[in-house]
Amino acid sequence: MEKLIDQYQDATNLGARIKIHDYYSTNKNDWFLWLFDQYEIEKESTILELGCGDGTFWAKNEARIPPHWQVTLSDFSSGMIADAEKKLKNLPHFQYKQINVENIPYPDDSFDIVIAHYMLYHVMDRSQALQEIRRVLKPGGKLYAATIGKTHLKEFGELVSEFDSNLVYSSAAVHAKKFGLENGAEQLASYFSTVELKLFSDGLKVPTVQPIVDYLLSTHTDLKNQLTGETLEEFKMHLEQKKKDNKGFIAITKSSGLFEAK
Repeated sequence: MEKLIDQYQDATNLGARIKIHDYYSTNKNDWFLWLFDQYEIEKESTILELGCGDGTFWAKNEARIPPHWQVTLSDFSSGMIADAEKKLKNLPHFQYKQINVENIPYPDDSFDIVIAHYMLYHVMDRSQALQEIRRVLKPGGKLYAATIGKTHLKEFGELVSEFDSNLVYSSAAVHAKKFGLENGAEQLASYFSTVELKLFSDGLKVPTVQPIVDYLLSTHTDLKNQLTGETLEEFKMHLEQKKKDNKGFIAITKSSGLFEAK
C-alpha cells in the first residue's frame, strides 16, 4: 500500500481531488462554506486544526474569519504546511506547525476548538489521537471532525474494476470503515460527553471524462503506473461509453458529514 507521506508530501494530489468537487458537485452550496457555517466558535477562541492540508478551507472562508481567533494550522506533512502558508499569506496572524496527532506538542487545556477534517481515518492509533485531542481541549471545548460514509465515491472503484479487475484501487469505503459516518460517533463517545452528526447532501455529475481520470490518477501511485499509454486511452474510451450510456454524464455518489463533539 502506498505510504501516506508519499501521497500527501505536498498539495498536488489533494488539489486534483478538490477540483472535481469544486466543478461538478450537485449541491451548489460549497462544502467548505457549509462547514464554516456549522461551527459555533466564540470570537476570542484558540483553534488548532490537525491535518490542514493546503489550507483551502481557510482560503475559501478568509473574509469570514474573526480577527481575534488565534488559529494554529498543522499537518504531519511539511510540504502541506508550506503550501498552506503560501495560500494563506493574507492571514499573517495564523501560525503553522508540523504535528503528529498521536503526540500533540501542547499542554493540557490549550485550545477551545480542535478541527480534524478527513484525517482521523488515516491515524494508526486513533485511540491515542483522540486522547490527545481531548487532553489539549479546554473544559467545554469542542472537536469538529468531518469524514465520509461507506458509499462515498463508490462509482470510482466500480469504473476501475469494470474496466480491469486486476487494477489496484482502494475505495473510500476503506477509510470509512476506520472512522466514518457510520461508526465515528461510537468512537468519539468514549472521549466526549455529547456527539452530534450533521450530514451534507451532495453528489457529482461529471460531463467529461478527464476530471475523473485526473482524480483516479491522483489517488494511487500503483494505479497511475498501470494506467499509462494504450491502457489509459482504452480506459478513457470505457469512461466515454459509460457517459454515453448515462445520457452524457457520469454520476458519482457522495457521502460526507461533520461530527461535533463536546
